[in-house]
Amino acid sequence: MLLSTSIAIYLHQFSPEETVDMLAEAGFTALDFGFFNVRYYAKDLDGHFFTELRKKAEDKGLVFNQAHAPFPSSVGKPERDEEIFGDIVRSMKNASLLGVKNIVVHPVQHLVYANDGVPEKLFEMNIEFYNRLKPYCEEYGIRVAVENMWQDKRLIGRCDSCIGHSTCSTPEEFIRYMDALGDNRCFTACLDLGHTMLVHEKPEEFIRALGHDRLGALHVHDTDGKSDLHTLPYYGGMGYWDRITDALRDIDYVGDFTYEAGNFLAPLPKELYGTASRFMAEVGKYLIQCCEQNLE
Repeated sequence: MLLSTSIAIYLHQFSPEETVDMLAEAGFTALDFGFFNVRYYAKDLDGHFFTELRKKAEDKGLVFNQAHAPFPSSVGKPERDEEIFGDIVRSMKNASLLGVKNIVVHPVQHLVYANDGVPEKLFEMNIEFYNRLKPYCEEYGIRVAVENMWQDKRLIGRCDSCIGHSTCSTPEEFIRYMDALGDNRCFTACLDLGHTMLVHEKPEEFIRALGHDRLGALHVHDTDGKSDLHTLPYYGGMGYWDRITDALRDIDYVGDFTYEAGNFLAPLPKELYGTASRFMAEVGKYLIQCCEQNLE
């Protein structure tokens, strides 16, 4: 199991090359590239940037295992949604140049999920949306990872905990999506552990429900169940990481351990990122060990 982390927050402070050096030294074995800045999926971007960055990482003993496409995946305006679709496709192509095997693409969820009939409408829209990406999965040799989501209830004037269910936010709905998409050469599930807690689902039960065949990727981070904190495990409020690692071991999870915990670093001056990254790596190595064997 590779130990990976999103590099998105590092790119606010360091060049991609400096980030690779820092995370190799910290003890990571893989990296997750976030296509959150238009510079990385612009139409005129030279692909040599990605092939050179891949070589830089491989020279340091790292691989790019995962990526994240631009989001949101839709805004409900047809012309803009087509532009976004093009951005996602270019990010898939560029991720393939990095050697990425899974790219997370958020589901379409610009409609208010809690409204009558919307979950079914979003299901139909998303199956069409993801199937449009399938030819590009085949062309670029990359797999799209569908992520479980949540919505802010303030969208509909309610604030009882403010966080509500959305696309793929229950095990049953996530399974329905993955089974409808069917082709696990092109599609897999990325379970965002923090998002499960935001909608009051137990992450260990979610893991077991998805099982070995559907669950191919993770977003690992901690939360207090009230806000999408994206902080380091043991620094939020999930409190039972042993149950999560037991569940991953029980299903014989064969994906990687990929942090999306950049907010652990956010309050720090850039001079401390290296030290903090080494600590993050140690926590990750411990959790991977828990996944792979029983600890006394």
